[in-house]
Amino acid sequence: MRKGSITVFFALILSIIIVLICTATESVKMMCARTQIANGADVGMYSLFAQYDRDLLERYHLFYLDAAYGTGTLQMSEAYRTVKAYMEPILHQNYLDLSIASGGITSFVLATDCGGRPFFNQAVAHMRDGLNHSEIQFLAKKVLEDSKEAAYWQEKGKQIEGYHFLEAYEEEMARAGNESAQAEAELPRPEEIRAETVVENPIENPVENPINTIREIQNRGILDLVFADSSILSKQEAAVSQFLSSRYLEQGMGILYPAATQSSVREKVLFQEYLMQNLGMYLQPSGSALKYQMEYILEKSHSDKENLERTAQRLLWIREGVNFTFLYADPQRRAQSAALAAAIASGFRVAPSVEVIERALLFCWAFGESVLEVKALFDGNQVPKIKNPQNWILPLENLSNLPIELSVQQPGGEESGMAYGHYLRALLYLEPESEQVMGSMDLIEADIRSQPGRQNFRLDCCLEAMEAAVDVEVNQTRSYTVLHRYGYY
Repeated sequence: MRKGSITVFFALILSIIIVLICTATESVKMMCARTQIANGADVGMYSLFAQYDRDLLERYHLFYLDAAYGTGTLQMSEAYRTVKAYMEPILHQNYLDLSIASGGITSFVLATDCGGRPFFNQAVAHMRDGLNHSEIQFLAKKVLEDSKEAAYWQEKGKQIEGYHFLEAYEEEMARAGNESAQAEAELPRPEEIRAETVVENPIENPVENPINTIREIQNRGILDLVFADSSILSKQEAAVSQFLSSRYLEQGMGILYPAATQSSVREKVLFQEYLMQNLGMYLQPSGSALKYQMEYILEKSHSDKENLERTAQRLLWIREGVNFTFLYADPQRRAQSAALAAAIASGFRVAPSVEVIERALLFCWAFGESVLEVKALFDGNQVPKIKNPQNWILPLENLSNLPIELSVQQPGGEESGMAYGHYLRALLYLEPESEQVMGSMDLIEADIRSQPGRQNFRLDCCLEAMEAAVDVEVNQTRSYTVLHRYGYY
């Protein structure tokens, strides 16, 4: 029988190998533990954000988690408990002894943070996914051009009304009337005049003066003019004091969201297109708190009727600017108005200024044409951007019959004209972006609140992104911290 032996050198080598094997085994275990912890964090965060608000997604194509959980109060601790609850089963799946020692939320972003920037970006991203590059470029170009024209003509219309042509006309007619009466009183008495002398009577006014008719019509509201039956309009009113824009908002925590930058023209246009497609307006009423939602974003009043009236007034200013400018430059219609002004002035012994009467006539004529066009817009028709002799509607001789003209269906206008929706886009582009964002969030929150069981819904409690840190103990000897971030966008 042979005897074996081992040298000291081999014993040393073997001990080193055993240490290496144990170290490698422990390293593999720790790597497995870290992987399992990371997978657990993934599952926890994904499971949390899988509980998105379905009403927001189905109605407005927005991904948000209601972090108030129906209570009306932000519950970020509940969000962390959800992550932890879904994470723990993953940590207990194998032989490793993994347990959560501590943890918490380090950062989170709410829909209304940075003036509603997360909401704005989600809306823009949704529209960008549905339109190709050429469509976006065409839309941006058209809205930019229309908004510039709308801004110019709206200001022009305000200036024209600011000239107070009708007030100047009334003052001039009163002056002429007083001087005519005085001249009449200074005539010789009949008994002092020889029998063969014939005293001329004051010239009777041979024409109908449409200015007085327009003055009476202007005392009526614009809605009463363009709608034969204003009772068909929405009488909905909302408690604006309870809207999101009227209260203190919850704020996110930490730096998860980039600093707000100025939006590009395309982003603004895409956001407006999102509003046009998802919110209501006069021609397509929608919503619960208010039916005319786009008009609310423009005017911010508590009632549908008042928002619509203010929007109609803006449209009237725009059209007055277009129409008065055309009339003033058109030789044929200037000749008509000058002839009528002269005929009106001839009815006085001391004639008033024909120029004052003519300017008042031009203003009344432009006003009548503009009212007809605003009515056409609310009827769903288009009106031409710029007027010419061919697309002018109202003859001067029919100006006194404007109420009758309003009862007649007007033609739809040119195919290249602008419809009510085009004007809403143009006017909306002129509004500050912050006003558009806050106004639209007001309406979306109010609409969700009208759903059964959602009366406590708050958009400023809607979570878009979150970062959580979790400390996990491994075999009660070592601890790892996982920092996980997730968001919808």
